[in-house]
Amino acid sequence: MKRKHVILVIVLVALVANFFSPFRAQRPAISLAPEIVARIGPYKITNTLLCGWIAVTLLAALAFWGARGLADVPGARSRQNVVETIIEALLNILQNIVGARARSFFPVVATLFLYILTSNYLSLMPGFGSIGLWRVEGGRRILVPLLRGATSDLNTTLALAICSVASSQVYGIRYLGLVGYGSRFVAIKRFVRFSRELHAGEGMHVGLILGGLLDVFVGFLEIFEELTKILSFSFRLFGNVFGGEVLLLVIAFLMPYVASLPFLVLELITGFIQAFIFAVLSTAFFGRATTGELPESDAPETGALAVEQPTNGQ
Repeated sequence: MKRKHVILVIVLVALVANFFSPFRAQRPAISLAPEIVARIGPYKITNTLLCGWIAVTLLAALAFWGARGLADVPGARSRQNVVETIIEALLNILQNIVGARARSFFPVVATLFLYILTSNYLSLMPGFGSIGLWRVEGGRRILVPLLRGATSDLNTTLALAICSVASSQVYGIRYLGLVGYGSRFVAIKRFVRFSRELHAGEGMHVGLILGGLLDVFVGFLEIFEELTKILSFSFRLFGNVFGGEVLLLVIAFLMPYVASLPFLVLELITGFIQAFIFAVLSTAFFGRATTGELPESDAPETGALAVEQPTNGQ
């Protein structure tokens, strides 16, 4: 029998098994909210929280494994080479975006990227979403998964988005100073100039007043932009991961054999892309926060030096 005939027979058998197999998957119970699997006093332990703990433990173990036996000249096949390759690849991407500030941003960006990537890939492992506890709710017997991907929980993606946006503010203050970065939201120097002219009895200039009102409006837009970053970051990551999880559950229920493999490969690619996008956007926002993009009248007097060097002299 030729190879193509063998492949055709395998495909036909798989298709028949999809519809007549006694081992069909249970009808999936899709829930936006994470399921509670345990309680420790007043604290609720959800299946997504368990996955987050596993991801952190796994990353800590890999970091410990990669840091053992460091050498100035590692061997060709040593684990140090693997770790250094990953670090250099991430650092090169950051340098292409923000230049010399890449080393300062690297710890935060790398942590976000590796955690999201690990959580996304853990959700594709066997047992995630398929092994759980049976419960009766509303007269219906449903399976509550013991483990679900951490990034399929809006609480997790919201926390990651807040960490990213908060880090952007910290970096902005570090590089530009409190006054320099604060001028992005409040035209501090224009208000100082206005108060000085008013105190000197020079009168109120209409242009200065209109410029101040415009600066207030722009400041509100900047604050609104920071808040929308949190929403866009969290919902983008949550929507893509949760949608992929639902897709795999439905395909596993309808056609559990073979048919799920192309979608599994698609989710492997999507999981990496989502982690990469989150990291790159965070880097771009860090870069914008540390360069300021302020009006000339509100720019820090230290000029370009304030962009490349933190105000504390580090």
